[in-house]
Amino acid sequence: MKAKVVEKVKFAPGKWKEAGELMKEFKKMSEKHNFPPYRIYTYISGGDAVQTLSFVTDWDSLADMETLMDKMYADPETMQMMEKWAGVVESHEVSILKELTPQELGME
Repeated sequence: MKAKVVEKVKFAPGKWKEAGELMKEFKKMSEKHNFPPYRIYTYISGGDAVQTLSFVTDWDSLADMETLMDKMYADPETMQMMEKWAGVVESHEVSILKELTPQELGME
């Protein structure tokens, strides 16, 4: 089952510059571990528009996501980066979405 992961990250006040540096570090880590391409969105309106980004990743399967996450959590360098990340993030929400077909919705 393909899945789309949306991570809504609100950065703590005054931590925007540090967040930028950590995003550079995360980009390197994601390339090292063959993380799928992700897109970064900011809010134009609605929700928490200030200091909030959404990271969107398409996964071929939840099993692929689990395997990669296990690899990343086993990497001490990744874990050090994640500890730093915790110091700049105010909140982090993760949603996993599955696209529905018209058949699944009873539309056909």
